[in-house]
Amino acid sequence: MRRNKFLISAILCFLLVFSFFAMDKKEAHAAGNYWLQVNKGTNVVTVFRNDGTPERAFVCSVGSATPIGTFYTPNKYRWHELDGPSYGQYCTRIVAGYLFHSVWYYRNGDYASQSYVQYNKLGTTASHGCVRLTVADAKWIYDNCPLGTKVTVLYGSSANDPLGKPAAIKVPNVREGWDPTDPAPGNPYSAAMPSINVSGANTTVSFGSNFNPLAGIVARDSLGNDISGSLAYAGSVNTRQLGDYRITYRVTDALGRTAYADVVYSVKDMSKATISGVKKSLKKEYNSTLNLKKNVKAKAITGLNLTNKISIKVITPGSKKEKTYKKSTLKFNKLGTYRINYYVTNPANGLVTKVTCKVKVSDTKKPKFSGIRSTRTKEYNSTMNLQSGVKAKLVSGKNMTSKIVIKAKAPGQKSYKKLSSKQYKKYKFSKTGTYQIEYSVTNPYNKKAVAKKVMKVTVKDTKKPVLNVTKGEVAKNPNVEFGTKLKLKSSVTAKLVSGKNVTSKIVVTVTTPQNSSAKFTGTEYTFNQVGTYKISYTVANPGNKKAVAKKEMTVTVKDTKEPVITGVSSDENVEFGTKRNLRNGVIAKLVSGEDITSRMEITVKAPNGTSNKLTQTEYVFEQVGTYTIVYTVANPTNVQAVAQVTKRIVVTDNREPVITIVNDKPTEVTAGTSYDVLEGVTAVVGQTSVTINVTVTDSNGQNVAVENGMVTFAEEGTYKITYVAVNPNNALKTCSKEVMVIVKPQQDVTGDAATQPESGYTNPRPEEINQPEDEAISQDEANVPSEVDNQDEVDNQDEANSQDEGKQSEIKDIEEPETLEKSLESEKELEVEEV
Repeated sequence: MRRNKFLISAILCFLLVFSFFAMDKKEAHAAGNYWLQVNKGTNVVTVFRNDGTPERAFVCSVGSATPIGTFYTPNKYRWHELDGPSYGQYCTRIVAGYLFHSVWYYRNGDYASQSYVQYNKLGTTASHGCVRLTVADAKWIYDNCPLGTKVTVLYGSSANDPLGKPAAIKVPNVREGWDPTDPAPGNPYSAAMPSINVSGANTTVSFGSNFNPLAGIVARDSLGNDISGSLAYAGSVNTRQLGDYRITYRVTDALGRTAYADVVYSVKDMSKATISGVKKSLKKEYNSTLNLKKNVKAKAITGLNLTNKISIKVITPGSKKEKTYKKSTLKFNKLGTYRINYYVTNPANGLVTKVTCKVKVSDTKKPKFSGIRSTRTKEYNSTMNLQSGVKAKLVSGKNMTSKIVIKAKAPGQKSYKKLSSKQYKKYKFSKTGTYQIEYSVTNPYNKKAVAKKVMKVTVKDTKKPVLNVTKGEVAKNPNVEFGTKLKLKSSVTAKLVSGKNVTSKIVVTVTTPQNSSAKFTGTEYTFNQVGTYKISYTVANPGNKKAVAKKEMTVTVKDTKEPVITGVSSDENVEFGTKRNLRNGVIAKLVSGEDITSRMEITVKAPNGTSNKLTQTEYVFEQVGTYTIVYTVANPTNVQAVAQVTKRIVVTDNREPVITIVNDKPTEVTAGTSYDVLEGVTAVVGQTSVTINVTVTDSNGQNVAVENGMVTFAEEGTYKITYVAVNPNNALKTCSKEVMVIVKPQQDVTGDAATQPESGYTNPRPEEINQPEDEAISQDEANVPSEVDNQDEVDNQDEANSQDEGKQSEIKDIEEPETLEKSLESEKELEVEEV
C-alpha cells in the first residue's frame, strides 16, 4: 500500500514537471492583470498592475533558499501538504518546490491549528524557501492571479517597495489558533474589533497649560495588541480660554477594522493667583519706615485683578506670632529680621497665595574701642596677650568685643596678617624691629562701618649670631685630594638670634700647611699643597660689634689619585725583525707633579699569547701578528691607584713565499690513475705556511680539473703542473714553480683475471669487433619499431576503446528507466517545504 502511494506520488510529480516544461511560449508569458514582486531583503510582496502601477503590498516571510529570478506560476492548491508534514492554505506555486501559501498549519483542514509562533514571524526571514503570507493575502493571490502570473524575486531594500512594508497583526503567545485574517466561517476573530480606552485621560485642563491630546489614551487592535502609536484624532483644546472642548479619536488596525471614541475636556483656572511688587528681602536702618502696599499687586492667571483682596501680616524680631497689619506704613524700631507676609485667595478655586518679604534691621555706625595703648617696647622672643583689656561695642550699645579682629605686621612685612584667637592670646615677637598691631571691628549691619586702631611695638636683639658651618663643603670634605677646589662659603650661614641673615658678614681666613695666612674673598679655593690647612670663620652682630661668633675647621690634603703616563705613541705597523726602544719619551708623574717614571713597568704580549715584562731598553719584534704593549705604574702612597696605557704594534712579513718541491723532475704516470699534485710540495713565508694554488694544463693548453689536490689523467701525453704561492700580507709578493708529468697509456691485461676494467669499460663482442660502423648503426635502427607498425597499434587500440565505449553506452541506455524514477522522486521532494 505504501509502495503504491509512493508510485502514484511519483507519477503525479512527473506529470506536473512535464506539464510545466511542456508549456508553449504563449503560456510562458505573464497572464492576468497583475504581476508580483517578492523582496527578500525586506520580506515584502508588492502587487503591480501590468502597466507598472503598484496596487497593494503584503508582509511576508521568505527563506534564505528562496530562489532569485523571474518565474511564472504553474499550479494552485486550496490546501496543500508541506514539509513536516504541515499544511498551507491558498497555495500558488512560484517554481519547483517554492510556493506562496499561508503560515503553515499543524493539521490538514483544521483552521484552528495554525502555528502562532510562525505567524508572529511575518515580516522576518523565517521559511525554508516558500513565501509565507496571511490567509487573506494568500487568498487574494489565489483568487486574483491566474496561472502564468509573472513573479519576480529579488534581494532589494525598502527603496524597492513603493507602498512600504505593511504591519502584521500579532496573535497571542500560544501554540496554535485561527489566522485572524481568515474569512472562513467560524473564525473567532471575525467579530473582534479594535478599542480605544479613554479612562486614563485627564479631562480637566489647567488654564494656560500645555495640553497633550494623546496623554492617557490607549488603543488596542482586534487581538488586544497596543497600537496607541496609530491613534488619530479630530478637534482641539484652547488652554488660553475657559470652556469645554470635544476631541474624537480614531484607530484602524492591521485587519482594517476601525474604532472611535469621544472625550470632552474642560479648561479651568486651577492655579494660584500671583502677587507682584514684593521684594524677597530688604535691609533697613534702625527706626526707618516702609510703605507696605507701594507697587504691590495681585491677579489670577486669567487676568482677574485681586489687588484689593490682599491681606498683610507681620512677624517682628524675636516673635513667632503673626499679626494682621492694616496700616500702609511700618516703622522698624527693633534690631533683627521682620517677616512681612502678603496673602490673596483665588475666588475661582479657593487656592491661597503667600509671598514673604524679609526685612533686616540693623545699626550701621562704626563701633568704638577702649583699652588700646599706642606704643610699647618688648624684648626679642617675649610674648603678650594682645586682646587683654581691649573692648568694643556698637553705638546702640550692643557688645562687639567678641567680633574684634586682630592683625599683626612684623618688621619687613608689607601687609597685615590676621591672627587666630590662639595666636593673639600668646603672641611671640620673633623679629627685631617695629611691629604694628591692628585692631578692627565691623558693624554686622554695615560691613563698611569698620573701626580700626594701631598699636606699635618695638623689639630689640643684641646676642651673638648663630654660625652654622656643618653643611658647608669644608665640613663635608675634611680630607681631599691634591688640587681639589672647594667653595669655602658654600652652605655656610650666619643668623642673629632673631633670625636676621648676616651670612654676608662672615669673614674666612685660610692658613696653609706652610703657616701662611690670608683672608679669602673669592668663590672657590684650590688646595695645591700637601698637608693640613686651617679654615677660620668669624661673624659679628651688626648691632653689637662685641658679640662675635667664631668657628675653625681643618682640611688634610693628600695625593692618592692615579698617576699620569705621557709620551706613549699611537698604534703602529712595523716589519718583521724591527727593533724599538719602548721606554723612549714615556714619563709617569703623580697629579701633584712628582716624577715616578722609574716605578713604571712595561709588559709585552706577543702574537702567540706569551707575555713578558720588559727588562731591557730595546725589543725585537720577531713574530708576525699584533703585539700589545702595556705601560703600568701605581701611586706609591695608594697602590690601588694604578695608571695603565696600552699600545698595539702590528708586525707584518712582506717577503716573497718560498715553494719547495721534493721531486721537481718530470714524473711518469699511467693514464686513468689519480695523482696527488700536492704530495711533497710546501710553501712558506718565513716560518708561516701559505696556501698553494695549483693549475694543470695539457699539451694543448687546456686546463685539467683538480679536486682536493687530486688529478686523474684520462689520456696519455705531457702535462704541466704550475704551483703559485702568494704572501697573504702583500699580494704583490708571489712565487711560482712548474713540474712536468708524462702520462703513458694503460697496458692490456690478459688471462682469466682480466674481466672488466675499473673504469666500467666493457669489451666488445667478437662479432662487433670487425663489423663496420655503418652496419652497426643499421643494426641498431633495425631494433627500433617502425612508425608504421606503431601507428597500426595505436589505431587498433583506438578501435578497442571505441568498442568499450559503445558497450558502456548500451549499459547506460538500459539504466535510464531507473534514473527517470529517481528524477520523479526528486521532483516530489521539491514540492515539500522544509519547515
